[in-house]
Amino acid sequence: MKLYDQQHIQAFYNEYAEQESLRWDKSIVEQVKQAVHLHHLHQNIEPGDTILELGAGTGIFTQVLATYTADLTVTDLSPVQLKLNKERAVQENYMSKVKDWQITDICDLSTWADNTFDKIVCYGGPLSYVFEQKIVALQEMKRVLKPGGLLLFSVMNLWGTAREYLTKIMMSVSPTDNEKIIQTGNLHPSSFTPSEHHCHMFRLDELQQDIDAVGFEVITFSASNCLSALRADDLLELKKDELEWTYFMDLEIRACQSAGMLESGTHLIAVVKKNS
Repeated sequence: MKLYDQQHIQAFYNEYAEQESLRWDKSIVEQVKQAVHLHHLHQNIEPGDTILELGAGTGIFTQVLATYTADLTVTDLSPVQLKLNKERAVQENYMSKVKDWQITDICDLSTWADNTFDKIVCYGGPLSYVFEQKIVALQEMKRVLKPGGLLLFSVMNLWGTAREYLTKIMMSVSPTDNEKIIQTGNLHPSSFTPSEHHCHMFRLDELQQDIDAVGFEVITFSASNCLSALRADDLLELKKDELEWTYFMDLEIRACQSAGMLESGTHLIAVVKKNS
């Protein structure tokens, strides 16, 4: 059964529009997730890199990438998301840093030749939307990376999502339906008919197997959040003190990379390398 429906995902994000920006800022817990993503970006992106951003959305990470390079190519499957991304570049005065904006499916990067980019950034979960095409997408990303190049990406995580939304899940999803989701990792009509948000939630061992199958070397795995989960009030109190907040974020980043915590967040972050 074909699960990846490009038109559905495109229509979903066309409708989602500016909510893509707002989701990263709707609570302090989401802000921590964004900060963890940015930590890995800052650790791995270098000035002057040739960068391809896939599934860029409205430009939350585009704006940061533009501080590193003037050779940035920005893509998304949704023309509405891409339009908002470009509008942000105009408003924030970094249009000159973006080489091009293109409507692109991450499963087909045939626009670009082999060995084109130093870095690829695919944050926010685009790989979670292509279901059975995930290996094709990873192979395409590897193909267009230069040898030694890095892919930074994040995918939705099954157990971390269940942890964060447990009450909602238990109140609105029957055990029978929930078991279908747990077994497949899929929010999709094939497992849960009411779902309009079609996506795949990865387990860590599955993601590792997919990375190995494509031949990437893992540099870093991280959860998107860990100690911060379900602690909004405490985080708001901590943030009143700059030193305490800085120390907390250091703890959060270290905890997110701890082997026992990798599946504690709503997303798994991976930094992988193309060796040949």
